[in-house]
Amino acid sequence: MDIGGRDKSCYHIIDIVGKIDRLKDSIVLKSYVNTLLERNMNNVAMNLARVTYMDSGALNVLIYSHNTLSKKGGNLVLIEPNEYVKDVLEVVGLNKLVKIFSTEKEFENEVQAA
Repeated sequence: MDIGGRDKSCYHIIDIVGKIDRLKDSIVLKSYVNTLLERNMNNVAMNLARVTYMDSGALNVLIYSHNTLSKKGGNLVLIEPNEYVKDVLEVVGLNKLVKIFSTEKEFENEVQAA
């Protein structure tokens, strides 16, 4: 897994590439989110367009991120998960907790309209 970030309007976008399938990957992602929280960046978008697989540890990080950001008055959104990842999110019910955008353009349009 590779990870990077960028700011867009009032969101910090975390770009994730590859599989999130090892404990180390989940720890790195959670640590990244915690660093954002320490910097009072409470609106986070995870760009999943290039994520090919995620395990239960990754799902736990998504749930943790949603809960922690919500408690701080923030928001977690997901951008462009592929069909496999989208199916996993639906099976565990994350699609009911977290807004999922089909494309980054769709996300940008909503952020600009807000």
